[in-house]
Amino acid sequence: MSDTMKNASNSAWDAIESEKKRDRFIRKVCTAAWTVTAVLGLVYAILVGIQVYELTLGALAGALPWMSVAGTVIPFVVSLGMFSVLVAAVSTIGMFMRMRTASLHEIQLRLAALEELLAAK
Repeated sequence: MSDTMKNASNSAWDAIESEKKRDRFIRKVCTAAWTVTAVLGLVYAILVGIQVYELTLGALAGALPWMSVAGTVIPFVVSLGMFSVLVAAVSTIGMFMRMRTASLHEIQLRLAALEELLAAK
Protein backbone atom coordinates (compact mmCIF):
# COMPACT_ATOMS: atom_id res chain seq x y z
CA MET A 1 0.00 0.00 0.00
CA SER A 2 1.43 3.37 -0.95
CA ASP A 3 1.96 6.21 1.48
CA THR A 4 -0.72 8.26 -0.27
CA MET A 5 -3.32 5.54 0.26
CA LYS A 6 -2.30 5.13 3.92
CA ASN A 7 -2.53 8.87 4.48
CA ALA A 8 -5.97 9.01 2.81
CA SER A 9 -7.22 6.12 4.92
CA ASN A 10 -5.77 7.61 8.12
CA SER A 11 -7.28 10.99 7.25
CA ALA A 12 -10.73 9.42 6.85
CA TRP A 13 -10.44 7.61 10.18
CA ASP A 14 -9.19 10.80 11.87
CA ALA A 15 -12.21 12.67 10.50
CA ILE A 16 -14.52 9.98 11.84
CA GLU A 17 -12.88 10.16 15.29
CA SER A 18 -13.19 13.95 15.24
CA GLU A 19 -16.91 13.65 14.51
CA LYS A 20 -17.31 11.17 17.37
CA LYS A 21 -15.60 13.58 19.78
CA ARG A 22 -17.84 16.42 18.60
CA ASP A 23 -20.93 14.22 19.08
CA ARG A 24 -19.86 13.34 22.63
CA PHE A 25 -19.31 17.02 23.48
CA ILE A 26 -22.71 18.01 22.06
CA ARG A 27 -24.34 15.16 23.99
CA LYS A 28 -22.75 16.39 27.25
CA VAL A 29 -23.88 19.98 26.64
CA CYS A 30 -27.37 18.76 25.78
CA THR A 31 -27.56 16.64 28.93
CA ALA A 32 -26.46 19.58 31.10
CA ALA A 33 -28.98 21.91 29.43
CA TRP A 34 -31.84 19.43 29.90
CA THR A 35 -30.88 18.89 33.53
CA VAL A 36 -30.99 22.63 34.22
CA THR A 37 -34.29 22.90 32.34
CA ALA A 38 -35.81 20.04 34.32
CA VAL A 39 -34.71 21.52 37.65
CA LEU A 40 -36.06 24.97 36.76
CA GLY A 41 -39.30 23.45 35.50
CA LEU A 42 -39.69 21.50 38.73
CA VAL A 43 -39.07 24.64 40.82
CA TYR A 44 -41.62 26.53 38.73
CA ALA A 45 -44.17 23.72 39.16
CA ILE A 46 -43.64 23.69 42.93
CA LEU A 47 -44.07 27.46 43.20
CA VAL A 48 -47.27 27.38 41.13
CA GLY A 49 -48.48 24.41 43.20
CA ILE A 50 -48.00 26.38 46.40
CA GLN A 51 -49.93 29.34 44.95
CA VAL A 52 -52.75 27.10 43.77
CA TYR A 53 -52.92 25.36 47.17
CA GLU A 54 -53.18 28.66 49.05
CA LEU A 55 -55.70 30.12 46.62
CA THR A 56 -57.76 26.91 46.77
CA LEU A 57 -57.92 27.21 50.54
CA GLY A 58 -59.08 30.81 50.13
CA ALA A 59 -61.66 29.78 47.52
CA LEU A 60 -62.97 26.97 49.74
CA ALA A 61 -63.37 29.45 52.58
CA GLY A 62 -65.33 31.72 50.24
CA ALA A 63 -62.83 34.56 50.45
CA LEU A 64 -61.68 34.29 46.82
CA PRO A 65 -63.42 33.45 43.54
CA TRP A 66 -62.44 30.18 41.84
CA MET A 67 -61.32 32.18 38.81
CA SER A 68 -58.31 33.36 40.82
CA VAL A 69 -57.23 29.72 41.15
CA ALA A 70 -57.68 29.18 37.40
CA GLY A 71 -55.85 32.45 36.68
CA THR A 72 -52.85 31.14 38.59
CA VAL A 73 -52.78 27.79 36.79
CA ILE A 74 -53.27 29.11 33.23
CA PRO A 75 -49.77 30.66 32.80
CA PHE A 76 -48.20 27.43 34.00
CA VAL A 77 -50.23 25.34 31.57
CA VAL A 78 -49.43 27.73 28.69
CA SER A 79 -45.68 27.68 29.46
CA LEU A 80 -45.77 23.89 29.76
CA GLY A 81 -47.52 23.69 26.38
CA MET A 82 -44.94 25.98 24.75
CA PHE A 83 -42.15 23.93 26.28
CA SER A 84 -43.60 20.69 24.93
CA VAL A 85 -43.90 22.18 21.42
CA LEU A 86 -40.30 23.38 21.66
CA VAL A 87 -39.09 19.95 22.76
CA ALA A 88 -41.06 18.27 19.96
CA ALA A 89 -39.60 20.62 17.32
CA VAL A 90 -36.02 20.32 18.58
CA SER A 91 -36.34 16.53 18.92
CA THR A 92 -37.61 16.23 15.36
CA ILE A 93 -34.78 18.38 14.01
CA GLY A 94 -32.28 16.42 16.07
CA MET A 95 -33.64 13.12 14.79
CA PHE A 96 -33.30 14.24 11.17
CA MET A 97 -29.79 15.57 11.79
CA ARG A 98 -28.73 12.31 13.45
CA MET A 99 -30.12 10.32 10.53
CA ARG A 100 -28.10 12.51 8.15
CA THR A 101 -24.97 12.24 10.30
CA ALA A 102 -25.37 8.48 10.57
CA SER A 103 -25.67 8.23 6.79
CA LEU A 104 -22.55 10.37 6.27
CA HIS A 105 -20.69 8.32 8.85
CA GLU A 106 -21.67 5.10 7.09
CA ILE A 107 -20.57 6.54 3.73
CA GLN A 108 -17.21 7.54 5.21
CA LEU A 109 -16.69 4.06 6.61
CA ARG A 110 -17.56 2.42 3.30
CA LEU A 111 -15.24 4.73 1.39
CA ALA A 112 -12.41 4.00 3.79
CA ALA A 113 -13.04 0.25 3.40
CA LEU A 114 -13.05 0.62 -0.39
CA GLU A 115 -9.78 2.55 -0.24
CA GLU A 116 -8.19 -0.21 1.80
CA LEU A 117 -9.55 -2.87 -0.57
CA LEU A 118 -8.22 -1.05 -3.63
CA ALA A 119 -4.89 -0.40 -1.96
CA ALA A 120 -4.55 -4.08 -1.07
CA LYS A 121 -4.90 -5.04 -4.76
